Amino acid sequence: MSEPVPRNPGAPAAPGEAPPGAGGAATSYDALPYGSRALRETHPSRLAAIALLFGVEAPPPGTARVLELGCAEGGNLLPMAASAPGATFVGVDLSPRQVAAGESLREAAGLGNASFLLADVASLGPGIGTFDYVIAHGLFSWIPEAAAEALLGLVAKVLSPNGVAYVSYNTYPGWHLRGLVRDLLLRGTAGAADPADRLARARDLLAFVSANCGDRTAAYGAALHDVAGQFARLEDAYLFHEWLEPENRPFWFLDFAARAARHGLEPLADAHLAAMPMGRVKPDVDDLLSSRASSRLEKEELLDVLRNRAFRQTLLVRAPGPGREEPDPAALGRLWFTSDLSPAPGDGPGETFRSPAASLSTNNPALVAALRALHEAAPGALPLRALAAGPAQELPDALLRCLASGLVEARTDDAPWATSAGPAPLATPLARLQAGGGGAVTSLSHRNVDLDPSGRLLLAELDGRPRAEVVTSLARRLVEARLLATPGGLAPSDEDARGAVEGHLDDALATLARRALLLR
Repeated sequence: MSEPVPRNPGAPAAPGEAPPGAGGAATSYDALPYGSRALRETHPSRLAAIALLFGVEAPPPGTARVLELGCAEGGNLLPMAASAPGATFVGVDLSPRQVAAGESLREAAGLGNASFLLADVASLGPGIGTFDYVIAHGLFSWIPEAAAEALLGLVAKVLSPNGVAYVSYNTYPGWHLRGLVRDLLLRGTAGAADPADRLARARDLLAFVSANCGDRTAAYGAALHDVAGQFARLEDAYLFHEWLEPENRPFWFLDFAARAARHGLEPLADAHLAAMPMGRVKPDVDDLLSSRASSRLEKEELLDVLRNRAFRQTLLVRAPGPGREEPDPAALGRLWFTSDLSPAPGDGPGETFRSPAASLSTNNPALVAALRALHEAAPGALPLRALAAGPAQELPDALLRCLASGLVEARTDDAPWATSAGPAPLATPLARLQAGGGGAVTSLSHRNVDLDPSGRLLLAELDGRPRAEVVTSLARRLVEARLLATPGGLAPSDEDARGAVEGHLDDALATLARRALLLR
Protein backbone atom coordinates (compact mmCIF):
# COMPACT_ATOMS: atom_id res chain seq x y z
CA MET A 1 0.00 0.00 0.00
CA SER A 2 1.21 3.48 -0.72
CA GLU A 3 1.10 6.27 1.81
CA PRO A 4 -2.45 7.64 2.06
CA VAL A 5 -3.16 10.87 0.18
CA PRO A 6 -6.82 11.37 1.07
CA ARG A 7 -8.88 13.83 -0.93
CA ASN A 8 -11.49 13.85 1.83
CA PRO A 9 -10.04 12.44 5.04
CA GLY A 10 -12.29 9.95 6.75
CA ALA A 11 -14.63 9.48 3.80
CA PRO A 12 -14.64 6.05 2.15
CA ALA A 13 -14.66 5.76 -1.60
CA ALA A 14 -17.85 4.95 -3.43
CA PRO A 15 -18.17 1.44 -4.87
CA GLY A 16 -16.06 1.18 -8.01
CA GLU A 17 -13.99 4.27 -7.13
CA ALA A 18 -10.35 3.89 -6.11
CA PRO A 19 -9.95 4.55 -2.38
CA PRO A 20 -7.86 7.44 -1.09
CA GLY A 21 -4.24 6.34 -0.88
CA ALA A 22 -4.77 3.18 -2.92
CA GLY A 23 -1.62 2.37 -4.84
CA GLY A 24 0.61 -0.60 -5.53
CA ALA A 25 -1.01 -2.87 -2.98
CA ALA A 26 -4.48 -2.22 -4.33
CA THR A 27 -3.15 -3.06 -7.79
CA SER A 28 -1.54 -6.31 -6.64
CA TYR A 29 -4.66 -7.42 -4.79
CA ASP A 30 -6.76 -6.65 -7.86
CA ALA A 31 -4.36 -8.58 -10.10
CA LEU A 32 -4.27 -11.54 -7.69
CA PRO A 33 -7.15 -11.34 -5.19
CA TYR A 34 -6.19 -12.67 -1.78
CA GLY A 35 -9.59 -14.15 -1.24
CA SER A 36 -10.73 -14.97 2.25
CA ARG A 37 -12.17 -17.82 4.27
CA ALA A 38 -13.76 -18.05 7.66
CA LEU A 39 -11.36 -17.67 10.57
CA ARG A 40 -12.87 -19.20 13.68
CA GLU A 41 -10.69 -17.19 16.05
CA THR A 42 -12.32 -13.93 14.92
CA HIS A 43 -15.96 -14.85 15.56
CA PRO A 44 -17.48 -12.35 18.03
CA SER A 45 -18.98 -15.10 20.20
CA ARG A 46 -15.54 -16.64 20.67
CA LEU A 47 -13.95 -13.21 21.32
CA ALA A 48 -16.67 -12.42 23.85
CA ALA A 49 -16.10 -15.72 25.66
CA ILE A 50 -12.35 -15.12 26.01
CA ALA A 51 -13.02 -11.54 27.10
CA LEU A 52 -15.44 -12.73 29.79
CA LEU A 53 -12.87 -15.22 31.09
CA PHE A 54 -10.43 -12.35 31.53
CA GLY A 55 -12.85 -9.93 33.16
CA VAL A 56 -14.35 -7.93 30.29
CA GLU A 57 -18.11 -7.91 29.77
CA ALA A 58 -18.07 -7.53 26.00
CA PRO A 59 -21.32 -6.58 24.19
CA PRO A 60 -23.64 -9.46 23.22
CA PRO A 61 -22.46 -10.79 19.82
CA GLY A 62 -26.00 -11.34 18.58
CA THR A 63 -26.72 -7.59 18.47
CA ALA A 64 -23.17 -6.23 18.16
CA ARG A 65 -21.60 -3.94 15.58
CA VAL A 66 -18.60 -5.63 13.95
CA LEU A 67 -15.92 -4.00 11.79
CA GLU A 68 -13.45 -6.02 9.73
CA LEU A 69 -10.45 -4.13 8.35
CA GLY A 70 -8.88 -5.76 5.30
CA CYS A 71 -11.95 -7.91 4.69
CA ALA A 72 -11.02 -8.91 1.10
CA GLU A 73 -14.07 -10.55 -0.53
CA GLY A 74 -15.93 -11.02 2.75
CA GLY A 75 -15.18 -14.72 3.17
CA ASN A 76 -14.87 -14.18 6.92
CA LEU A 77 -17.34 -11.32 7.35
CA LEU A 78 -20.37 -12.57 5.41
CA PRO A 79 -20.70 -15.99 7.14
CA MET A 80 -20.72 -14.19 10.49
CA ALA A 81 -23.48 -11.90 9.19
CA ALA A 82 -25.44 -14.95 8.03
CA SER A 83 -25.21 -16.58 11.46
CA ALA A 84 -26.08 -13.42 13.43
CA PRO A 85 -28.93 -11.59 11.63
CA GLY A 86 -29.43 -9.23 14.57
CA ALA A 87 -25.86 -7.90 14.42
CA THR A 88 -24.33 -5.38 12.00
CA PHE A 89 -21.18 -6.09 9.99
CA VAL A 90 -19.03 -3.62 8.05
CA GLY A 91 -16.05 -4.69 5.93
CA VAL A 92 -13.31 -2.36 4.69
CA ASP A 93 -10.83 -3.12 1.92
CA LEU A 94 -8.83 -1.09 -0.59
CA SER A 95 -9.13 -3.52 -3.53
CA PRO A 96 -12.00 -2.50 -5.84
CA ARG A 97 -12.08 -6.00 -7.34
CA GLN A 98 -12.41 -7.72 -3.95
CA VAL A 99 -14.97 -5.26 -2.60
CA ALA A 100 -17.06 -5.66 -5.75
CA ALA A 101 -16.94 -9.45 -5.42
CA GLY A 102 -17.95 -9.24 -1.75
CA GLU A 103 -20.78 -6.85 -2.49
CA SER A 104 -22.08 -9.11 -5.25
CA LEU A 105 -22.14 -12.11 -2.90
CA ARG A 106 -23.68 -10.07 -0.09
CA GLU A 107 -26.51 -8.92 -2.35
CA ALA A 108 -27.11 -12.42 -3.73
CA ALA A 109 -27.27 -13.84 -0.21
CA GLY A 110 -29.68 -11.12 0.93
CA LEU A 111 -27.49 -10.07 3.84
CA GLY A 112 -28.93 -6.66 4.68
CA ASN A 113 -26.99 -6.56 7.96
CA ALA A 114 -23.63 -6.40 6.13
CA SER A 115 -21.97 -3.71 4.03
CA PHE A 116 -18.62 -2.97 2.39
CA LEU A 117 -16.51 0.20 2.23
CA LEU A 118 -13.82 0.72 -0.40
CA ALA A 119 -11.19 2.59 1.58
CA ASP A 120 -7.65 2.65 2.93
CA VAL A 121 -7.75 2.06 6.69
CA ALA A 122 -5.15 4.82 7.10
CA SER A 123 -7.65 7.40 5.82
CA LEU A 124 -10.66 6.30 7.88
CA GLY A 125 -11.78 8.25 10.89
CA PRO A 126 -14.33 8.00 13.70
CA GLY A 127 -17.05 9.04 11.25
CA ILE A 128 -17.59 5.38 10.36
CA GLY A 129 -19.17 4.85 13.79
CA THR A 130 -18.54 2.85 16.94
CA PHE A 131 -17.98 -0.90 16.90
CA ASP A 132 -18.10 -3.58 19.59
CA TYR A 133 -15.71 -5.90 17.77
CA VAL A 134 -12.93 -4.87 15.38
CA ILE A 135 -11.11 -7.51 13.34
CA ALA A 136 -7.81 -6.88 11.54
CA HIS A 137 -6.49 -10.21 10.30
CA GLY A 138 -3.51 -10.36 7.95
CA LEU A 139 -3.17 -6.57 7.83
CA PHE A 140 -0.99 -5.01 10.53
CA SER A 141 2.33 -6.55 9.41
CA TRP A 142 1.55 -6.12 5.72
CA ILE A 143 0.95 -2.37 5.44
CA PRO A 144 3.42 0.57 5.68
CA GLU A 145 4.60 1.76 9.07
CA ALA A 146 2.41 4.87 9.07
CA ALA A 147 -0.64 2.86 8.06
CA ALA A 148 -0.05 0.32 10.83
CA GLU A 149 0.11 3.15 13.35
CA ALA A 150 -3.06 4.61 11.86
CA LEU A 151 -4.78 1.22 12.17
CA LEU A 152 -4.22 1.17 15.93
CA GLY A 153 -5.37 4.78 16.14
CA LEU A 154 -8.54 3.88 14.27
CA VAL A 155 -9.22 0.95 16.58
CA ALA A 156 -8.83 3.25 19.59
CA LYS A 157 -11.28 5.76 18.08
CA VAL A 158 -14.06 3.37 17.03
CA LEU A 159 -13.92 0.63 19.70
CA SER A 160 -16.84 0.75 22.13
CA PRO A 161 -16.03 1.03 25.88
CA ASN A 162 -16.15 -2.74 26.50
CA GLY A 163 -15.34 -3.70 22.93
CA VAL A 164 -12.69 -6.20 21.81
CA ALA A 165 -10.30 -5.87 18.89
CA TYR A 166 -8.50 -8.77 17.22
CA VAL A 167 -5.19 -7.93 15.52
CA SER A 168 -2.94 -10.54 13.93
CA TYR A 169 0.68 -10.01 12.88
CA ASN A 170 3.92 -11.82 12.22
CA THR A 171 6.18 -11.98 15.25
CA TYR A 172 9.69 -12.68 16.41
CA PRO A 173 11.67 -14.78 17.01
CA GLY A 174 9.99 -17.19 14.58
CA TRP A 175 10.16 -14.73 11.71
CA HIS A 176 13.93 -14.16 11.87
CA LEU A 177 14.81 -17.13 9.66
CA ARG A 178 11.62 -16.76 7.62
CA GLY A 179 12.59 -13.15 6.98
CA LEU A 180 15.93 -14.31 5.63
CA VAL A 181 14.16 -16.58 3.14
CA ARG A 182 11.75 -13.78 2.22
CA ASP A 183 14.66 -11.43 1.48
CA LEU A 184 16.14 -14.13 -0.75
CA LEU A 185 12.85 -14.48 -2.66
CA LEU A 186 12.41 -10.72 -3.04
CA ARG A 187 15.93 -10.38 -4.41
CA GLY A 188 15.57 -13.37 -6.71
CA THR A 189 12.27 -12.18 -8.20
CA ALA A 190 13.10 -8.49 -8.53
CA GLY A 191 12.12 -7.09 -11.90
CA ALA A 192 9.26 -9.53 -12.47
CA ALA A 193 6.05 -7.52 -12.46
CA ASP A 194 3.55 -10.27 -13.19
CA PRO A 195 2.48 -12.19 -10.05
CA ALA A 196 2.47 -15.54 -11.84
CA ASP A 197 5.99 -14.93 -13.16
CA ARG A 198 7.25 -13.91 -9.72
CA LEU A 199 5.72 -17.01 -8.11
CA ALA A 200 7.31 -19.25 -10.75
CA ARG A 201 10.71 -17.65 -10.19
CA ALA A 202 10.31 -17.97 -6.42
CA ARG A 203 9.50 -21.68 -6.67
CA ASP A 204 12.46 -22.28 -8.98
CA LEU A 205 14.84 -20.40 -6.68
CA LEU A 206 13.59 -22.20 -3.58
CA ALA A 207 14.04 -25.58 -5.22
CA PHE A 208 17.59 -24.71 -6.38
CA VAL A 209 18.79 -23.32 -3.05
CA SER A 210 17.13 -26.07 -0.98
CA ALA A 211 18.81 -28.75 -3.08
CA ASN A 212 22.27 -27.19 -2.97
CA CYS A 213 22.70 -25.32 0.34
CA GLY A 214 24.51 -28.27 1.97
CA ASP A 215 24.43 -29.85 5.41
CA ARG A 216 26.55 -27.19 7.10
CA THR A 217 23.62 -24.77 7.15
CA ALA A 218 21.06 -26.92 8.94
CA ALA A 219 18.95 -24.08 10.36
CA TYR A 220 18.98 -22.25 7.03
CA GLY A 221 18.10 -25.45 5.18
CA ALA A 222 15.24 -26.13 7.58
CA ALA A 223 13.84 -22.65 6.97
CA LEU A 224 14.10 -23.14 3.21
CA HIS A 225 12.41 -26.52 3.49
CA ASP A 226 9.56 -25.03 5.55
CA VAL A 227 8.90 -22.27 3.04
CA ALA A 228 9.25 -24.66 0.09
CA GLY A 229 6.59 -26.82 1.74
CA GLN A 230 4.24 -23.83 1.85
CA PHE A 231 4.86 -23.15 -1.84
CA ALA A 232 4.00 -26.76 -2.61
CA ARG A 233 0.67 -26.92 -0.75
CA LEU A 234 -0.79 -23.42 -0.38
CA GLU A 235 -2.70 -21.23 -2.82
CA ASP A 236 -0.86 -18.78 -5.05
CA ALA A 237 -2.70 -15.77 -3.63
CA TYR A 238 -1.56 -16.48 -0.08
CA LEU A 239 2.02 -17.19 -1.16
CA PHE A 240 2.33 -14.02 -3.20
CA HIS A 241 0.90 -11.67 -0.61
CA GLU A 242 2.75 -13.30 2.31
CA TRP A 243 6.18 -13.73 0.73
CA LEU A 244 6.50 -11.38 -2.24
CA GLU A 245 4.70 -8.16 -1.28
CA PRO A 246 7.02 -5.23 -0.44
CA GLU A 247 5.60 -4.91 3.10
CA ASN A 248 5.88 -7.62 5.74
CA ARG A 249 7.20 -6.45 9.11
CA PRO A 250 7.24 -8.78 12.13
CA PHE A 251 7.05 -7.40 15.68
CA TRP A 252 8.22 -8.50 19.08
CA PHE A 253 5.14 -8.92 21.25
CA LEU A 254 6.25 -6.33 23.84
CA ASP A 255 6.93 -3.82 21.06
CA PHE A 256 3.43 -4.39 19.70
CA ALA A 257 2.01 -3.91 23.20
CA ALA A 258 3.93 -0.65 23.54
CA ARG A 259 2.54 0.59 20.22
CA ALA A 260 -0.97 -0.27 21.34
CA ALA A 261 -0.42 1.55 24.64
CA ARG A 262 0.37 4.77 22.78
CA HIS A 263 -3.21 4.65 21.53
CA GLY A 264 -4.81 3.78 24.85
CA LEU A 265 -5.11 0.07 24.09
CA GLU A 266 -3.69 -2.97 25.87
CA PRO A 267 -3.52 -6.73 25.28
CA LEU A 268 -6.26 -8.62 27.07
CA ALA A 269 -5.44 -12.16 25.95
CA ASP A 270 -4.39 -14.25 22.98
CA ALA A 271 -6.99 -15.65 20.61
CA HIS A 272 -5.30 -19.01 21.27
CA LEU A 273 -5.33 -19.54 25.03
CA ALA A 274 -2.64 -22.22 24.63
CA ALA A 275 -0.18 -19.44 23.83
CA MET A 276 -0.63 -17.89 27.28
CA PRO A 277 1.39 -18.87 30.37
CA MET A 278 -1.58 -19.25 32.73
CA GLY A 279 -0.41 -20.55 36.09
CA ARG A 280 -3.82 -21.93 37.02
CA VAL A 281 -3.90 -24.04 33.85
CA LYS A 282 -0.19 -24.68 33.24
CA PRO A 283 1.66 -24.16 36.55
CA ASP A 284 4.86 -25.83 35.32
CA VAL A 285 5.15 -23.45 32.37
CA ASP A 286 4.32 -20.43 34.51
CA ASP A 287 6.90 -21.42 37.15
CA LEU A 288 9.57 -21.76 34.47
CA LEU A 289 8.84 -18.32 33.02
CA SER A 290 8.47 -16.59 36.40
CA SER A 291 12.17 -17.12 37.11
CA ARG A 292 13.05 -14.69 34.30
CA ALA A 293 9.95 -12.55 33.71
CA SER A 294 7.77 -10.68 36.17
CA SER A 295 4.70 -9.47 34.25
CA ARG A 296 2.24 -11.48 32.17
CA LEU A 297 3.29 -9.67 28.99
CA GLU A 298 6.96 -10.41 29.61
CA LYS A 299 6.10 -14.06 30.22
CA GLU A 300 4.17 -14.19 26.96
CA GLU A 301 7.11 -12.86 24.95
CA LEU A 302 9.48 -15.26 26.68
CA LEU A 303 7.13 -18.12 25.81
CA ASP A 304 7.25 -16.91 22.19
CA VAL A 305 11.04 -17.26 22.39
CA LEU A 306 10.87 -20.79 23.79
CA ARG A 307 8.41 -21.85 21.08
CA ASN A 308 9.99 -19.85 18.22
CA ARG A 309 6.58 -18.34 17.55
CA ALA A 310 6.11 -16.66 14.17
CA PHE A 311 2.48 -15.46 14.22
CA ARG A 312 0.28 -13.81 16.84
CA GLN A 313 -3.42 -13.10 17.29
CA THR A 314 -3.76 -10.52 20.05
CA LEU A 315 -7.01 -9.33 21.60
CA LEU A 316 -6.95 -5.64 22.56
CA VAL A 317 -9.23 -3.65 24.86
CA ARG A 318 -9.28 -0.08 26.04
CA ALA A 319 -6.77 0.70 28.78
CA PRO A 320 -6.87 0.25 31.64
CA GLY A 321 -8.16 -3.28 31.19
CA PRO A 322 -9.06 -5.60 34.05
CA GLY A 323 -5.43 -6.70 34.42
CA ARG A 324 -6.28 -10.36 34.92
CA GLU A 325 -3.43 -12.79 34.38
CA GLU A 326 -5.63 -15.83 34.85
CA PRO A 327 -9.04 -16.79 33.44
CA ASP A 328 -11.85 -16.53 35.97
CA PRO A 329 -13.41 -19.95 36.70
CA ALA A 330 -16.61 -18.17 37.81
CA ALA A 331 -17.09 -16.96 34.23
CA LEU A 332 -17.49 -20.55 33.03
CA GLY A 333 -21.02 -20.54 34.42
CA ARG A 334 -22.02 -17.92 31.85
CA LEU A 335 -20.62 -19.71 28.80
CA TRP A 336 -21.78 -22.39 26.38
CA PHE A 337 -19.45 -25.17 25.29
CA THR A 338 -18.95 -27.38 22.22
CA SER A 339 -16.44 -30.10 21.41
CA ASP A 340 -15.44 -32.41 18.55
CA LEU A 341 -14.18 -35.07 20.97
CA SER A 342 -15.74 -38.52 20.87
CA PRO A 343 -15.26 -41.47 23.24
CA ALA A 344 -12.61 -43.81 21.84
CA PRO A 345 -10.69 -46.94 22.85
CA GLY A 346 -7.57 -46.18 24.86
CA ASP A 347 -4.46 -48.08 25.93
CA GLY A 348 -3.98 -46.55 29.35
CA PRO A 349 -6.11 -46.05 32.44
CA GLY A 350 -9.06 -43.71 32.38
CA GLU A 351 -11.34 -42.62 29.56
CA THR A 352 -10.04 -41.62 26.12
CA PHE A 353 -11.61 -39.06 23.78
CA ARG A 354 -10.47 -38.24 20.27
CA SER A 355 -11.19 -35.67 17.57
CA PRO A 356 -9.71 -35.39 14.06
CA ALA A 357 -7.00 -33.12 15.48
CA ALA A 358 -6.36 -34.24 19.07
CA SER A 359 -6.89 -36.80 21.82
CA LEU A 360 -7.30 -36.75 25.58
CA SER A 361 -7.17 -39.39 28.32
CA THR A 362 -8.47 -38.56 31.79
CA ASN A 363 -9.38 -40.14 35.11
CA ASN A 364 -11.37 -37.09 36.22
CA PRO A 365 -14.99 -38.33 36.56
CA ALA A 366 -16.40 -34.79 36.30
CA LEU A 367 -14.53 -34.15 33.05
CA VAL A 368 -15.48 -37.57 31.65
CA ALA A 369 -19.14 -36.82 32.32
CA ALA A 370 -18.83 -33.37 30.74
CA LEU A 371 -17.11 -34.63 27.60
CA ARG A 372 -19.66 -37.41 27.19
CA ALA A 373 -22.47 -34.88 27.49
CA LEU A 374 -20.84 -32.63 24.87
CA HIS A 375 -20.40 -35.59 22.54
CA GLU A 376 -24.06 -36.56 22.86
CA ALA A 377 -25.16 -32.97 22.23
CA ALA A 378 -22.78 -32.38 19.29
CA PRO A 379 -22.74 -30.25 17.31
CA GLY A 380 -24.92 -28.36 19.77
CA ALA A 381 -23.69 -26.27 22.68
CA LEU A 382 -24.31 -26.88 26.39
CA PRO A 383 -24.05 -24.54 29.40
CA LEU A 384 -21.94 -25.45 32.41
CA ARG A 385 -24.96 -26.52 34.44
CA ALA A 386 -25.60 -29.29 31.90
CA LEU A 387 -22.01 -30.52 32.22
CA ALA A 388 -21.52 -30.56 35.98
CA ALA A 389 -22.63 -34.14 36.62
CA GLY A 390 -19.65 -34.90 38.87
CA PRO A 391 -18.36 -33.02 41.94
CA ALA A 392 -18.65 -29.34 41.01
CA GLN A 393 -15.21 -28.38 42.33
CA GLU A 394 -13.45 -30.86 40.03
CA LEU A 395 -14.76 -29.52 36.73
CA PRO A 396 -13.75 -25.82 36.36
CA ASP A 397 -9.97 -26.27 36.26
CA ALA A 398 -10.25 -29.35 34.04
CA LEU A 399 -12.56 -27.47 31.69
CA LEU A 400 -10.18 -24.51 31.59
CA ARG A 401 -7.35 -26.85 30.60
CA CYS A 402 -9.49 -28.24 27.79
CA LEU A 403 -10.30 -24.70 26.63
CA ALA A 404 -6.63 -23.75 26.71
CA SER A 405 -5.74 -26.82 24.65
CA GLY A 406 -8.48 -26.25 22.08
CA LEU A 407 -10.23 -29.51 22.99
CA VAL A 408 -13.35 -27.61 24.01
CA GLU A 409 -14.61 -24.31 22.62
CA ALA A 410 -16.61 -21.66 24.44
CA ARG A 411 -19.14 -19.11 23.25
CA THR A 412 -21.38 -16.63 25.03
CA ASP A 413 -24.63 -17.79 23.44
CA ASP A 414 -26.36 -20.97 22.40
CA ALA A 415 -25.48 -22.36 18.98
CA PRO A 416 -27.77 -21.07 16.19
CA TRP A 417 -27.59 -24.26 14.17
CA ALA A 418 -29.81 -27.34 14.15
CA THR A 419 -28.47 -30.60 15.54
CA SER A 420 -30.81 -32.65 13.33
CA ALA A 421 -32.76 -32.15 10.12
CA GLY A 422 -36.49 -31.51 10.38
CA PRO A 423 -39.23 -32.08 7.80
CA ALA A 424 -38.24 -28.91 5.89
CA PRO A 425 -34.45 -28.62 6.28
CA LEU A 426 -33.02 -25.15 5.80
CA ALA A 427 -29.51 -23.81 5.10
CA THR A 428 -28.60 -20.12 4.90
CA PRO A 429 -28.79 -18.48 1.45
CA LEU A 430 -25.05 -17.81 1.75
CA ALA A 431 -24.21 -21.47 2.35
CA ARG A 432 -26.40 -22.48 -0.58
CA LEU A 433 -24.57 -20.01 -2.82
CA GLN A 434 -21.20 -21.26 -1.59
CA ALA A 435 -22.27 -24.84 -2.24
CA GLY A 436 -22.93 -23.96 -5.87
CA GLY A 437 -19.65 -22.07 -6.23
CA GLY A 438 -17.13 -24.88 -5.87
CA GLY A 439 -15.13 -23.50 -2.93
CA ALA A 440 -15.35 -24.19 0.78
CA VAL A 441 -18.72 -23.78 2.48
CA THR A 442 -18.79 -21.96 5.81
CA SER A 443 -20.74 -23.62 8.59
CA LEU A 444 -22.79 -21.77 11.19
CA SER A 445 -20.04 -22.66 13.66
CA HIS A 446 -17.70 -20.61 11.42
CA ARG A 447 -15.70 -23.50 10.05
CA ASN A 448 -14.65 -24.06 6.47
CA VAL A 449 -16.31 -27.29 5.33
CA ASP A 450 -15.36 -29.27 2.25
CA LEU A 451 -18.28 -31.22 0.75
CA ASP A 452 -18.33 -33.83 -1.99
CA PRO A 453 -20.31 -33.00 -5.16
CA SER A 454 -23.44 -34.78 -3.93
CA GLY A 455 -23.32 -32.96 -0.62
CA ARG A 456 -23.00 -29.63 -2.42
CA LEU A 457 -26.02 -30.33 -4.58
CA LEU A 458 -28.06 -31.35 -1.54
CA LEU A 459 -27.08 -28.28 0.48
CA ALA A 460 -27.99 -25.99 -2.42
CA GLU A 461 -31.51 -27.47 -2.38
CA LEU A 462 -32.21 -26.79 1.31
CA ASP A 463 -34.31 -23.63 1.14
CA GLY A 464 -37.00 -24.76 3.57
CA ARG A 465 -39.07 -26.86 1.17
CA PRO A 466 -40.54 -30.16 2.40
CA ARG A 467 -38.33 -33.20 2.02
CA ALA A 468 -40.46 -34.67 -0.76
CA GLU A 469 -39.78 -31.64 -2.97
CA VAL A 470 -36.09 -31.79 -2.10
CA VAL A 471 -35.98 -35.44 -3.19
CA THR A 472 -37.50 -34.70 -6.60
CA SER A 473 -35.28 -31.70 -7.30
CA LEU A 474 -32.10 -33.31 -5.99
CA ALA A 475 -32.68 -36.50 -7.99
CA ARG A 476 -32.94 -34.46 -11.18
CA ARG A 477 -29.78 -32.50 -10.43
CA LEU A 478 -27.79 -35.61 -9.55
CA VAL A 479 -28.77 -37.21 -12.84
CA GLU A 480 -27.86 -34.03 -14.75
CA ALA A 481 -24.47 -34.00 -13.02
CA ARG A 482 -24.00 -37.68 -13.86
CA LEU A 483 -23.69 -38.56 -10.19
CA LEU A 484 -26.44 -41.19 -10.43
CA ALA A 485 -26.19 -43.99 -12.98
CA THR A 486 -27.32 -47.59 -13.48
CA PRO A 487 -24.74 -50.43 -13.37
CA GLY A 488 -24.57 -50.17 -17.18
CA GLY A 489 -23.66 -46.48 -16.99
CA LEU A 490 -27.05 -45.22 -18.22
CA ALA A 491 -29.07 -42.52 -16.48
CA PRO A 492 -31.68 -44.04 -14.14
CA SER A 493 -35.38 -43.44 -14.58
CA ASP A 494 -36.98 -40.62 -12.59
CA GLU A 495 -38.53 -43.17 -10.21
CA ASP A 496 -35.24 -45.00 -9.65
CA ALA A 497 -33.40 -41.71 -9.12
CA ARG A 498 -35.93 -40.58 -6.51
CA GLY A 499 -35.70 -43.96 -4.81
CA ALA A 500 -31.91 -43.71 -4.64
CA VAL A 501 -32.11 -40.21 -3.13
CA GLU A 502 -34.76 -41.23 -0.59
CA GLY A 503 -32.63 -44.16 0.51
CA HIS A 504 -29.67 -41.93 1.38
CA LEU A 505 -31.34 -38.63 2.30
CA ASP A 506 -31.56 -39.17 6.06
CA ASP A 507 -27.86 -40.01 6.33
CA ALA A 508 -26.85 -37.12 4.06
CA LEU A 509 -28.94 -34.62 6.05
CA ALA A 510 -27.53 -35.97 9.31
CA THR A 511 -24.02 -35.35 7.97
CA LEU A 512 -24.88 -31.73 7.14
CA ALA A 513 -26.42 -31.28 10.59
CA ARG A 514 -23.31 -32.70 12.30
CA ARG A 515 -21.25 -30.14 10.42
CA ALA A 516 -23.47 -27.26 11.64
CA LEU A 517 -24.80 -26.40 8.18
CA LEU A 518 -28.54 -26.42 8.98
CA LEU A 519 -30.52 -23.63 10.59
CA ARG A 520 -32.87 -24.22 13.47
